[in-house]
Amino acid sequence: MRISEVLYRILPESLFVVLRDKYHRYKRSVYSPVDIDEFREVLDKIDVKRGDVVFVHSSFDKLHTAFSAKDMLDVLLERVGEEGTLLFPSWSHAGRTEDYLKSGKIFDVRKSYTLMGLLPELARRRKSAVRSLHPVASIAAIGKHAKELTDKHYLSSYACDENSPYYKMMKYNAKIIGLGEKTASLSFVHCVEDVMKEEFPAKIRNPQKFTAKYKDYEGNVRSMDLFVLSSDNRYNNIPGFIRKHISKEACRQMKIKGRNYFTADSVKLFDEMISLAKKGVTIYG
Repeated sequence: MRISEVLYRILPESLFVVLRDKYHRYKRSVYSPVDIDEFREVLDKIDVKRGDVVFVHSSFDKLHTAFSAKDMLDVLLERVGEEGTLLFPSWSHAGRTEDYLKSGKIFDVRKSYTLMGLLPELARRRKSAVRSLHPVASIAAIGKHAKELTDKHYLSSYACDENSPYYKMMKYNAKIIGLGEKTASLSFVHCVEDVMKEEFPAKIRNPQKFTAKYKDYEGNVRSMDLFVLSSDNRYNNIPGFIRKHISKEACRQMKIKGRNYFTADSVKLFDEMISLAKKGVTIYG
């Protein structure tokens, strides 16, 4: 287990956040900003190509670049081209999903900003972007397959199930990348538990369904029932699980000039995680 994972377990969350932020400020003082050519070289190393479907996790601040977040989005769009598609997490809440749902807030697919970072928010605001109708796990997509990947997400009582962009993107052998992020942010891992549902070996869901309200593209307020993670099962160790159980071909974490990156093959990762789950091995174990 890495030091950061140990600290996360034993320290109060507020203290962990303070120490983490100090560490990132220290790294910014040590490493020079990444320029746009270096960023293109990173995309080469994580094998992002023209025509790819790519799910992007990012932390623009942690990358410490010499160019803007808009420039980064433009480079990504340029890289996948007209035949490719980019997807970004576009959730509009932080903290426990159960608390958010109990608050009674209404998710507005057109207006609710995302708390997933600067790059996803810029992607959401693109005129060509399509955002999935899901009150707690919305995804914004830009590109050829954006509409197909995001439609019918409102049918997902399990946020990452077969109707979600998480599952549907595997049709295109999607790649999942982390820019300035570790695999701790790899939300795709929840696709396995949501597809397996009651067959998933760890009992992680609150058996009670919660009702969520959302406002669709026409401004109509609708509702849907959702299953959410139980408060007793919030902790998981995704980085440790990936290191111990997942092949490098399915997912690999790397560090380039002090910045964290990862890349994953959605199909291979899903298949390996399903196989492990059937043996009782999960991110919660």
